[in-house]
Amino acid sequence: MNRVLLSVITPTYNRGELLKNCFSSLRAQTDDRFEWIIVDDGSTDDTAQIVSGFCNSAPQMHIVYVQKENGGKHTALNAAHPHIRGKYVLILDSDDVLTDDAVAVVLECWSRWENHSEVGIVTLLKGRDRTHPNCYGAQENVPVDIMSGKRIRPVSNDACEVIRTEVFLQYPFPVFPGETFLSEGALWNRVSFTHKCVYVNRVIYLCDYLAGGLTQSGRAMRIRNPRGGMYTHNLNMSRKSSWKRRAKSGMLYTCYGFFAGLRPLQMHRDCDHKWLMWMCLPFGWLLYRYWKNKYARSLK
Repeated sequence: MNRVLLSVITPTYNRGELLKNCFSSLRAQTDDRFEWIIVDDGSTDDTAQIVSGFCNSAPQMHIVYVQKENGGKHTALNAAHPHIRGKYVLILDSDDVLTDDAVAVVLECWSRWENHSEVGIVTLLKGRDRTHPNCYGAQENVPVDIMSGKRIRPVSNDACEVIRTEVFLQYPFPVFPGETFLSEGALWNRVSFTHKCVYVNRVIYLCDYLAGGLTQSGRAMRIRNPRGGMYTHNLNMSRKSSWKRRAKSGMLYTCYGFFAGLRPLQMHRDCDHKWLMWMCLPFGWLLYRYWKNKYARSLK
């Protein structure tokens, strides 16, 4: 067997049938120097049996199956940490697939930047097909700051970040009691304080994207996990972000703080950008009242 260089991590919950598409795309890779770590986040369907079938039908693949209690995608990614053997990590959602040359492209791209210690992430593209990317980097093949590096987006901001394993392990996702959702921005934004990324404008990750922004159920999910929202937007208020992004995050930080049942002084205590928080507080309160009314049914 070839040496494992890339660890593809797929958190999954009751998506056994969809995993078959992931499996087919990974089995078709032109470069087999990867492992597939499937983290089952408490599924109640036949995921275990389906994964067993993968292992039997493709014994040459490096497949690792990890089972845990349900806790959300971010906790599933944490659970993958002890099992990672590759030099780089790519997160592949259970309802998406990779192009057949994805592993080869990732490893070829990283070969250029492996000895540049300031680069922590090589960012490739997601798209509905190879010619329709969700976004692309304005500066290609140049190390740029992760939070301020411009993404031009015809559809969304989603891209395919491939991170050094030692950096990924350095930043486990925080876990908030009773909450099961935390944005992956909690990882990428922390990495931005210590590393740069390089954009490669090539689609290797195929997914469907529904235009129109967050759905009502998606927004309600974030509101039900307000501590995670506060954590992410506290990071987004960094001076590395644009003023527009900082102001928006200050408003969202206080909005989620109200959903968490916190008083302003309690929000102040946990915030790293206190003056910005107070400036945004009235707008966060108004947004909180608006969302509380709009998503009342979804929050019950």
